[in-house]
Amino acid sequence: MDYVHAQPLSAKITASGPHNQLQSPLFGTLFPELRNLVFINALTEYGDPTRRYSKHSWNYRPGYEYEREIATNLLLTCRLIYLETHLAPVAQNEHVFWMYRPPPGPFVSDPEGYFQRMTLQQRAAIQRVRFFTQMYWLESRIAPDRAVSSAKSWNAVQPWTEGLSVPKLSITIRHSDWWHWETGNPLRMAEPHESNGWGSWVGSVPGLQELELEMESIDAKSEELEQLVRAALKWKFPLAHGGCLVHDGKQPTKSVWLGTSTLEPRGVTAVPKSVLGRPKFDPEAEARYDTKYPIALKLHVRKIHFKVAEARISYAVPH
Repeated sequence: MDYVHAQPLSAKITASGPHNQLQSPLFGTLFPELRNLVFINALTEYGDPTRRYSKHSWNYRPGYEYEREIATNLLLTCRLIYLETHLAPVAQNEHVFWMYRPPPGPFVSDPEGYFQRMTLQQRAAIQRVRFFTQMYWLESRIAPDRAVSSAKSWNAVQPWTEGLSVPKLSITIRHSDWWHWETGNPLRMAEPHESNGWGSWVGSVPGLQELELEMESIDAKSEELEQLVRAALKWKFPLAHGGCLVHDGKQPTKSVWLGTSTLEPRGVTAVPKSVLGRPKFDPEAEARYDTKYPIALKLHVRKIHFKVAEARISYAVPH
């Protein structure tokens, strides 16, 4: 289906003239500002407690204890509600992609396919996108316009979807995403500005105004993590559409959480990947794993924010 050139349903509804619904308290009594708050709350993504992730899976972490859900049935109640809310699920929720070991679900590792199913209106309404990235995937990213001439072109860096705008991009690197984490190798990360480096991919994101870089590692590597954070504060990301992202000057935020000890560095063959690869929650299996793999692995998280550098204005000094 041609989602780009098809007439949006909102345009068809507007042309047909929806009922004013004044008999409903939502439209006949509430002020629009209050009605919008109701709609925003109803269309905000939430964790579905009936679809829990196992604590011993790759995907479990703070904010991702359950599969995510959006109550889009609200849009089916009437045409006027559809007109007022049809872009809200896209605009107010984060669009999340897992570029290695994803949870179940359609398009969870396919941003291109996901965005191509959107209309131009929806693509332009996006505010936030997050990538959970293994280092192998991240460090092979380059700007799409450099892929043809680059030795990395085998990795199929696709052009960004037509009409897409991403004001805020978040990149999360989990403890199990670092190079050779299973054997406890030192943390390392390529500089983003290296020739055809991953920084060019970040800079190619259309409409980008802010980057959040989130890095995580175990307690034993907390000092290595701090060294990487200190180095990252100096990074710059030139933007294809003009300008440059630089550290926003604020202290990186710090947090700690306890994860499953299945993620202890034990050696490539000793890490229980068959356990970690079972994201769905099973009460009996969870009880066994809780005993065998205690929730005791201390994980440190650091978040750094980069924003567009403000232009310096020079003023002529009168003679």
